[in-house]
Formats: sequence, structure tokens, C-alpha cells
Amino acid sequence: MTLNIWLNRTYATNYWFLQMLRNNPDHRRVRLFATHTDPTSPVLQAADVSFLEPQLVGDDYVDWVLEFCRMHAIDVLLPGKGIEEIAARHGEFDAAGVMVLASPAASIALLDDKCATYASATTLGLPVPPWRRARGADELEAAVLSLRGELETHEKICIKPLSGVGAEGFRLLSDDAMSLDDLLAPPAHRVRLDEVTAALRAADAEGRSVPAMMVMPYMSSPEISVDCLSTTFGELLAALPRAKSGRRRTFLDDTPRAVDIARQITEAYQLAYLSNTQLRWWRGELALLEVNTRPSGGLFAASLTGVNLPWAAVRLATGGDAGLLDPVLGASFVTVETLVPLPPEAATGTLHEPSLNVNPEPPAMLAAERSLVRPLS
Repeated sequence: MTLNIWLNRTYATNYWFLQMLRNNPDHRRVRLFATHTDPTSPVLQAADVSFLEPQLVGDDYVDWVLEFCRMHAIDVLLPGKGIEEIAARHGEFDAAGVMVLASPAASIALLDDKCATYASATTLGLPVPPWRRARGADELEAAVLSLRGELETHEKICIKPLSGVGAEGFRLLSDDAMSLDDLLAPPAHRVRLDEVTAALRAADAEGRSVPAMMVMPYMSSPEISVDCLSTTFGELLAALPRAKSGRRRTFLDDTPRAVDIARQITEAYQLAYLSNTQLRWWRGELALLEVNTRPSGGLFAASLTGVNLPWAAVRLATGGDAGLLDPVLGASFVTVETLVPLPPEAATGTLHEPSLNVNPEPPAMLAAERSLVRPLS
């Protein structure tokens, strides 16, 4: 029996996520669905069936997702866009026979707010760096001044929106004048505080909504990203910590504290199926950076450990058994860019809704737009 699996609007590297589902170790037949608002998304090219999504938000979007599931007999939905709203209505999906791979809506909402995450983590006894919440120019100036009083002179401050994906909105505050070396270096996220406050005041004067910001120390140590698989009760079944330092990525086999923190997070918030906990070193100990209640963009690298986490999550949802999980850690790798050929209608921007792309026999390894794992010896 073919299993229908759908990834709605998601990021480009989930191209490889779909390949891992197709090449699952159980050799189960799957039909992979993908939808996106951007016709050039490589995820659409990796799927067996792909559609353009309508421009909807909130409950209207969830209504469309639910109807799509019914129309196409979707068995498993791994939501990207609208994950909180979809999780809040999981009962309707259950009634339609759809397994939604998502954590509880309350946990998604809490962990999507970086300041709320830190406040909650503190009550759990988890290490977090000092932080401030600020909205608008005046609060930002006060927050930066207050935080500087807790930091050493060499420690820098960064800002970012309370909610965001990747490095969107991240800026490193610096009052240093630009040097020639700075000018000739690759583009950086460095800005002066007065530039930020001027932008905020200008937006306020125009009547624009100004988002709240998180103000915190910049933790320059290599990031550790822990890809997690857990039950619907938050029981951690697998945790794959990988460190990022420059180009090099390494699956760590000597940092049990990273797994301990990830376990505490998944248990406390009952994170289900696939999630990701990000950590950095702060003053000699691992501290929480943020938590993603969705699979990370780099999850495809887990294939180097011998564990197919996407398929394990699907198995867990459909049969209650994740299968054999015996990862081999220690491998290092780099990622490189490559290509995803686009059909003419996508390349010219003439693809319209509804548009169907059916790949009855998709190749096992098409080219990808973003990243391809290359192990290092």
C-alpha cells in the first residue's frame, strides 16, 4: 500500500528530506506531495506531486490544508507554514485520517518566542545567557545599556526578532568605525545602535508595526545543533548533535551535555516527532540558543550517521515504532551548492494555481539548490 506524505510550504533543503523518505530503509512505497507559493522552490521538483499554494493565512490557510488532505488522501502531513495553527486543530486532521507530525500547539507558540523560551527554560534550571526584551527605539537603547552592565568589556551584544527563521533580522551591534579590512571582507551583519534606533523611529513615524526584539550577548563559539526524534509524550528516542565551525560540520560523540539539554527540552514541552535544539558555549558551559519545533534545515546530514530520521518519524506516527535507531557519530562533513533543473513554466514565472507536477518515477538523486553532504576523512 502506498503511503501519501505531504510537506506543505517549507525551506529548500527539505528537498533532501523528501529523498530520504523516498529511499526509506523499509522500501515502503510512498507518494510524496509538496506545495509552495514559489514555483522555483526545489522542493516542488523533488516531489511526485506538486502544487502551488494559495495566498492564505490563519484559519483560512488551515481550512485549505485540511481540504487538500481530504482531496488527495494524505496519510501523513509534516507542516511547515502554519504549523501552530495546524497543530491547534489536530483533532480535525485526526478525524480525516491524517497523521500530523507536529508538537502541541501551546509548545510551538511558546518556543517560537525567543524571550518566552528563555524565561521558561530558566524555570527549568537550563542555562541561558542574560537577555532583554525591547520594542521600539527607546526600549532598545535602555535594554542595551542595561545588558552592557552585566557583560565584560570584550563581550558583544546582538539583536534579533522574537520570532524568526534562520538569521533573519539578526544583527551584531558595534560602535566601531568601519575599517578597510571590514570593507573588503565578506558582508557582515554588523550595525551601529544609532542606525537601528533611527530605522525604528522612522518606521514608527510612518505608522508601521515595529516587532519586539531580543537583546542578548553574542555567543561566538561554534553552534551545536541537536536534531531530535521523540514520541508524542516528549520521550527522546534519538538525538544527533552536530557542531558548526566555519565550513566544517561534525557529529559529536563526546558532548553528552548537549543531548542532556535536548532531552530536558523535549520532555518539558512534550515535543513530538522531529525538533531541533540549538546551543552555544557561554562562559564555559553550554547554553540554550533556541528551539525549533520543526526539523532543521540541515537534517538531511543525519544520513551520515546511518539513521534516517525523517522515515523514523513517519514510522513512529503510522505504526508506533521508529525502527532501529543506532547512530554512528563522529563523522565530519561539508556542504556544497548544486543545481535543480526547473520546468519551463517555473523558470519563466508563468506557473499558475492550480498547477500539477507529477513525477511518477522521480530519480533517486536529483540535483539540489542548496546543499549536498560531503563527508570529510
